[in-house]
Amino acid sequence: MKNLKFLYCFCLLFIYIAVNGQHSIKYSEKSTEVDLHIKDQAQKILQKNSSNSELVINVLSKKELKTLNKKDKADYSRVRVKKLAKYFVDSLLFDPINILSEFAPIDEKKVVRAGSNANYRDFTNRNGIYRLVILKRENLVASGYINDTINGVTRRSFNKDQAIYLYGGYSQIYIPENSFNCDCDQIRVELKEFFTPSEMLLAGLTTTSGGKTLVTGGMIHIMAYCNGKELKLKNGAQANINFFTINDSFGVFFGKEKNKIIDWTLDKDIKAELNSFEFDDEMEGGGEGLTILTDKLGWINCDAFPKNEPKTELLVDLQKSTDSTYVRLIFLNMKSILPGYFTNSDNSKVIFKDIPTEKQAHLLVYKINNNTHIYWAIADIETGLDKFITDLKYQTSTKDEFKKIVDKTW
Repeated sequence: MKNLKFLYCFCLLFIYIAVNGQHSIKYSEKSTEVDLHIKDQAQKILQKNSSNSELVINVLSKKELKTLNKKDKADYSRVRVKKLAKYFVDSLLFDPINILSEFAPIDEKKVVRAGSNANYRDFTNRNGIYRLVILKRENLVASGYINDTINGVTRRSFNKDQAIYLYGGYSQIYIPENSFNCDCDQIRVELKEFFTPSEMLLAGLTTTSGGKTLVTGGMIHIMAYCNGKELKLKNGAQANINFFTINDSFGVFFGKEKNKIIDWTLDKDIKAELNSFEFDDEMEGGGEGLTILTDKLGWINCDAFPKNEPKTELLVDLQKSTDSTYVRLIFLNMKSILPGYFTNSDNSKVIFKDIPTEKQAHLLVYKINNNTHIYWAIADIETGLDKFITDLKYQTSTKDEFKKIVDKTW
């Protein structure tokens, strides 16, 4: 009768595994060590599963389930799960709150799990087959913040029925007369430009579209105001924008703030053309560059998606609680800056997800002090080869010194 009861519970366990526990990590016989082979299996399980998923990981092989006695099943699975959980916390930077224990008591019918708010140390000593539960939650927060005035702002006022000509350091804007519906006598126009690595980094800007990497030619933020109120172009009106430092074909992306970064969305209706341009007598200059016509103002970015390549992840342990710290990945051979996301409550652990592999890049960690000095660290990496960064060496530089160093990247 006992054998039948055991067989019944054993079958229940495997039915549960088949339905909910779709992952297994294979250990060497009677081993409990988290060696390179085990780490590789754990990382592959994470990479193959999307965010907002629950991963139930079995640590006993089919052979071990058949041949080990009750005590050995409990002991081996318990120790393996504890050590594996520690690896997820210490090396893969998971918050302990997202790591649970689960076991199937040998002599009971139900599977028992630690409470959803328990951390991975909450294990019981009851006999059972232990498994690890990973809650791969999408609760990441981008590092840094947007500081779009740190590089300065170009401001000019125009009569409401006057054509608007605005000349920045990298771009020229022309808006025909009577392009706004407003009651103001004067319209104020503001232009912010971000074309060099330092301008983007100091402003907290990045180059991603829905989490996908972008290659940028440059960004602007162009706005018009009537008595402090934001104005939109009226129906049928368009702004003519020339980017005279861009000599490559790009798509036009508009940005909105999302999760502490600007997320860029391609506008397929706007065409960007490489051509020669020249303004009339009210505005100096002309030349060759990228020209767009747009009926929208705001955040505008000239970008392109790089070719589809294998993706990887990068983990960073800052080893201390941080506040207002930027963690960025800036590529050397393409104009891309990716944001790092904090994975824990004290902002000491960071992840970069879905980044292009086999690329040379700088990992930059920095904090702006009083808009004059930068506390920062840099690490040269190759994505895919370097997967975990720690022991960063920090220094303090003036803002101008920092700009000179990072602007050598592109």
